[in-house]
Amino acid sequence: MSEFHPVQRAPEPLPPETSFTYKDKPTSFSIQDFWIWAASDVLNNTLRGTVAEYIVSQATEACASVRVEWDPVDITTPDPEEIKIEVKSAAYLQSWPQKRPSAISFGIAKKRPWDPETNQYGETRVRSAHVYVFCLLTPKDGRDVKPLDLTQWAFYVLPTSKLDSSLGDQKTVSLSRLKKLGAEPLDYDQIRNAVLKAHNDGWKNT
Repeated sequence: MSEFHPVQRAPEPLPPETSFTYKDKPTSFSIQDFWIWAASDVLNNTLRGTVAEYIVSQATEACASVRVEWDPVDITTPDPEEIKIEVKSAAYLQSWPQKRPSAISFGIAKKRPWDPETNQYGETRVRSAHVYVFCLLTPKDGRDVKPLDLTQWAFYVLPTSKLDSSLGDQKTVSLSRLKKLGAEPLDYDQIRNAVLKAHNDGWKNT
């Protein structure tokens, strides 16, 4: 049996022209071809969540060079704030046939945080982030929906302390409930200041 060596390096950006190889020779297809194949359906509800995370990371000037799938939180802003942000997304329209717009609900379940250094999960279920950003793709007409158009999104920001105190162990939250908790629809260029304010408000209320 060959000796096992786990991966011990952080992921690095791949140049788009990087080829797949076979027997040490480049093939005719590249990592860019794979990205186009795998990530072009940005309305797909699974990929839409990653798109929303990318949008918020850009808005908060916290976009890492490569996304890390298993971090305890989606985004951590740079020094000096180091605000931990959880991003959730929803949309009225999906990439499959629908008879009516989807009801809007966001996941807020507490989870056992995974520590990449120890490869272990924490014992207690918590909401690890300081702030939640809820991203709603607003169009209800499938002829007009464009997930890459930032004006088609509305963003709702709340401190995690508000979710903990008001919703406890609740696993999902509706859009109407978010509004009752004080979240207001924001444009893309309002996200960063809203996150900073929510972070400060969250510390005041803890």
